[in-house]
Amino acid sequence: MSLFKLFAYGTIGYLAYRAWQRHQDTTTPPRVQDDGTRTAPHGDPVLVGEQIDVSEPSRPIAHASRGFGGD
Repeated sequence: MSLFKLFAYGTIGYLAYRAWQRHQDTTTPPRVQDDGTRTAPHGDPVLVGEQIDVSEPSRPIAHASRGFGGD
């Protein structure tokens, strides 16, 4: 009887999952196409209108301590 209950619970779970997936497909809002522009900074008013430098550093830094690197 235990194996039958396990099978029944699994079947009920699977059917509930499939119904939930169908419900998710019908309730998703239409997606907005990405236009490729950057999102304006939000959450920090200091950065509004600021240009952030994202270029590569001239010399990659592995560690900031003077004890490493041998220079």
